[in-house]
Amino acid sequence: MKLNTIFQPSLLAASVILSACFGFSTPATAASWLECNGDSGKKLRWGGNSTTARINTVSFPAGHLLQSVERGVSATNRNPSPFVINTTTETGGVGSGNGQNEIYASSISPPGVARMRYHCYWLFGWHYGLDEVDIVLDSSDRSWTTSQNKSANTVYTGSHLPIDAVINHEAGHYLGLMHVNWEYNVMGDSWRHHHTNGAVAKTYFGEDASHGSRVLYGDQTTSFNDVSASHWRRTGASGEYSSHGRVRIRNSNDTATLSSITIAGEPGYRVSRGSTVRPEFTLENNGKQTHNNVSFGIYVSTNDYISYSDMRIGGGTFGSLHPADVATTTIPVTIPNNLTPGQNYWLGIIVDENNTIAEVDGANNRAYIPIRVE
Repeated sequence: MKLNTIFQPSLLAASVILSACFGFSTPATAASWLECNGDSGKKLRWGGNSTTARINTVSFPAGHLLQSVERGVSATNRNPSPFVINTTTETGGVGSGNGQNEIYASSISPPGVARMRYHCYWLFGWHYGLDEVDIVLDSSDRSWTTSQNKSANTVYTGSHLPIDAVINHEAGHYLGLMHVNWEYNVMGDSWRHHHTNGAVAKTYFGEDASHGSRVLYGDQTTSFNDVSASHWRRTGASGEYSSHGRVRIRNSNDTATLSSITIAGEPGYRVSRGSTVRPEFTLENNGKQTHNNVSFGIYVSTNDYISYSDMRIGGGTFGSLHPADVATTTIPVTIPNNLTPGQNYWLGIIVDENNTIAEVDGANNRAYIPIRVE
C-alpha cells in the first residue's frame, strides 16, 4: 500500500489583489488553476457547481459597501460554466480554517487576499479538491470606493480603488483559478480590467478567466454568448500578475505609436485629418463557442460615449473570435477631413455591430480612445 499524503492546510494566494476581415490565430490554453501533485488530471475544484460566500456585514454593512461586494461576486458569476457563488451575510467571527467561505476586511498589506484551503492526498486512490476560500480586503487607511464612476476610479480620473474589482479577482479563486501573467486577464491586474463607455467603468470576468471556468466545471447547458471590446491590453508581467495599460493608436504601418496627449484626464493621441491610423482595441469572446464573421464598426464621437448616432468611418468583420484567447489588434481607418482642427474627439469601436449574436450582455461591446485632431 502506498500512502502519499499531501496536505497543505493553507495556500495563500495574495492578490492585488474600413471594410476588412480580420482573422486571429487558433488560441492556446491560457488560464491557470491549482493541480493536485502537479497532475493536470487532478484539477483542484469544488465537488459541485456552487459554493456559498458569507459576507461579513461588520466589515461591509448593508448599503453601498455590501452592494459593491455583491457586484464583484456577480461579475465573477457571469461566466459560461455552471459554477455559481451564492452569497449570504453574517455578523459573527471570521477566519481561515473555520469551514466557512467568508468575505471580510482586516488590516493587511496587499489590497486583497484569497486564503485557499484544499486537500490532496493518496489513500486507496487520490483525494483532492477545494475545502475553503476566504477573501480579505485591507481595512487600514487604503482609499476604497464603492462607485463604478470613472470620476472615482484611480485608473481613470479618480483617486480611489474600486472594491468590486478586487472582489471580482479574488472570487476567481473561489473557482480554483490562479494568477495569470501572460494574458490580459482579471486574474492579473484586476485594477485595469474594465469595460467603459461614457462615465461608468465596469469590472468584468473576461474571456480568459471564463475559459478557465469552463475547463474546471464544463459548459452551461443554456446558451451563453458574449463578445466584447475593451480599451485595456496586456503590456507585460509583474511577478505572477499580467500588467495592463491603455490601448494605443499606431501609425498606418503599425510600426510606431502616435504622439500622446491627455484629453479629459485620460490618455489620448494626436491625429491628422486625412491620415490613415490604426486604433488598437482588445476583443474578447466571453462565451463558450467560436463566433465567425463578427461585425464591427469604427466611429468618431464628440464625447466619450460611442453610439450608432456617431460618425461611422469604417467597419467590417473579424474572421472569428475564439472563446479561449484574448485578441488585441489594430484596425486601419482614415481620419475624416471634415473634423475640426484643434478639437477633441473619441475614436470608438462597436463589436457585433449588426446585433446578430444573442448576448447575455450587449452593453460591453463598445470602447473608445480619445484623439486630438491636428
